[in-house]
Amino acid sequence: MGYLAVTELKKTKALGAQLESEREIIVTRDGKPMAIMIGVDGETVESSLREIRRALFSAAVGRIRERAIENPPDLAVVESAIDAARRSRTR
Repeated sequence: MGYLAVTELKKTKALGAQLESEREIIVTRDGKPMAIMIGVDGETVESSLREIRRALFSAAVGRIRERAIENPPDLAVVESAIDAARRSRTR
């Protein structure tokens, strides 16, 4: 996996060659990561995008679970919110 400054994105031939050889590139701005580029072919672009979204969702759920373990929610607040939601549906 290589790194590429955002200002280098205009060099499309070099970018294409780098993606072809490395498959993933971290795009940086001011030396800090800001995006990930991956190489795909036309036939698998939709499935690749679905897999990326699935992985990002799974990572987000994992982070939420870790935070919940470190700082558990107040069960009384949770129950109150559930009760309020149920009452609003029956009206």
